[in-house]
Amino acid sequence: MKIEFREVVVPDEINALLDFDSRAFAEFPGDLFYAENWAQFKSHWMIVDGEIVGCSAVVHDVDYDETPRVGSLWIVSTGIARENRRKGYGEAMKKWQIKYARQNGFKVVVTNMRESNAPIIKLNEKLGFKERKRSHKYYTDPTEDAIVMELEL
Repeated sequence: MKIEFREVVVPDEINALLDFDSRAFAEFPGDLFYAENWAQFKSHWMIVDGEIVGCSAVVHDVDYDETPRVGSLWIVSTGIARENRRKGYGEAMKKWQIKYARQNGFKVVVTNMRESNAPIIKLNEKLGFKERKRSHKYYTDPTEDAIVMELEL
């Protein structure tokens, strides 16, 4: 199995990003990003044996609430296509995100997720992330608290 990460070409691949996002997060329509959001992110496709199975999006030097924070890498999205979940791709992507942060000189990685997303919370804990705080009613459609997690590098 060959796993690679390729930077998304924006604006050329914006429609592919929007389509992937809507399929990967169909159960949470309030979590979907608009084209303007994707234009601000540094995004990478996760490609396994020539097939796009995931997408990672990050923002440099920003905290989860979009306030400037030099040295912080905010993981905005860790998306795996529904049909490719439970195959270890999420862990491979998380490890790649941490490697990306180290290679680019970041001192901390921050991410947030719905409190009901037990699989990603457990994966983050496995990789050394610690819960930093809960953000009340951060998510909408449906409304839910966010768990904010952080990994010091």
